[in-house]
Amino acid sequence: MGKYQMDMSQESEPNKVFDEGWHDWEIVTLEEQTSKGGNQMFKINLALAEKPSEGLPVYAVAEPKKRWFLKQLLKACDCPASEDGIYDWSPEDIEGKTVQGRVENTKEKWIDREGNERETLKSKIVEFRKLEV
Repeated sequence: MGKYQMDMSQESEPNKVFDEGWHDWEIVTLEEQTSKGGNQMFKINLALAEKPSEGLPVYAVAEPKKRWFLKQLLKACDCPASEDGIYDWSPEDIEGKTVQGRVENTKEKWIDREGNERETLKSKIVEFRKLEV
């Protein structure tokens, strides 16, 4: 048997399906990225508060007129905006905080290696709000 060296940093577990509705999520990390279309965005890795081993990434676009999802997240983390609506924040302001995120499940169609159409259920967070205590 040979010896193998493989970079698996881009590999992830298969999609976990969560119950629809509001859940408490801890913000684990935030990474600045550029989308395939060239838009600035953030990948936010979330962990289910009651079961931190289960997580879900979300993507928040950071381009003007498309930042509503990011704005919801910042408000849920108590990041204040100035009177003129400018948010002055950094990853440290949201990483480690717990917020509520509403999960919706949608069916996603895809083609397998044999050319057969498959359908999988996929969870997506569609809304954020402050943690209710």
